[in-house]
Amino acid sequence: MSEESTSYDASNIQVLVGWEAVRKRPGMYICSTSERGLRHMVFEIADRATNELDGRATSVDVTLTPDGGVYVADDGPGVPIDEPGTAGGPRVEALLTQMQAGTRFAGRHDITLGFCGVGPAVVNALSQRMTAEVRREGVRWVQEYARGVATTPLTEAGTATESVTTIAFWPDADVFGAAEFPFDGLEERFRELAFLNQGLEISLTDLRHPDESRSVRFRFPGRARDLVAFLDGHAAASAPMDTIAFEYEDPRMAGGWRWPSAGADVLRSGSGASPTAGPPSTARTRWAFATG
Repeated sequence: MSEESTSYDASNIQVLVGWEAVRKRPGMYICSTSERGLRHMVFEIADRATNELDGRATSVDVTLTPDGGVYVADDGPGVPIDEPGTAGGPRVEALLTQMQAGTRFAGRHDITLGFCGVGPAVVNALSQRMTAEVRREGVRWVQEYARGVATTPLTEAGTATESVTTIAFWPDADVFGAAEFPFDGLEERFRELAFLNQGLEISLTDLRHPDESRSVRFRFPGRARDLVAFLDGHAAASAPMDTIAFEYEDPRMAGGWRWPSAGADVLRSGSGASPTAGPPSTARTRWAFATG
């Protein structure tokens, strides 16, 4: 191998400015540029509503539109609006143009959708267009962006009688090609999120095909009981399944434990039954759940 082919110096280092790094290697931030990546884009925007609002939002509505866009709206207090010219710029603009600019609160919503918390700014960088509409404290604010940069100033666009934040984005075809948002994948993940966040209502509406539009809405105040009811209904609609059993060894658990009934039965009844000691001579514990 020649010395010329193996040389490495400063001329080999490429410096990427602004959002070029994200657009050049999007898979590092949203997993892929296929349907999986598009699905993750939706999760990053919905993540702000479900996590950062600390339970102050009770509903999140996601809509897939015929022009390839996604609208995510929540009924929280609205993203904070700072006066133009303040340090760091308007907070809504910082949220959508600066990576990891969001503030996370501790509280009810501990289940995150986002991947490593890259935030909605990365979604903006990978979108040919993004819009933000914030209604709070009686004022409606709007702003537009493209590929990670604000294209219009934050503008007061009238009055508002409610608190709503709506973020819409259109993925960049130069990055994602002809890939489309997978409705089934989004539906499954939002159902799981509703199970994990008591009282949160999540809706998903697909308007891409007017003749066969569909919509689902999830809200599970019972959490574990609602999950068991869903699994029971799913099992009844599918082929019968045998009992699922697994076991493990742990010297600290010599004698193990055994439930008086299957774990699912305890959840269904809510009896809070306690386990009873098993044979004292073994350190192997066996759990069984009836799925049929």
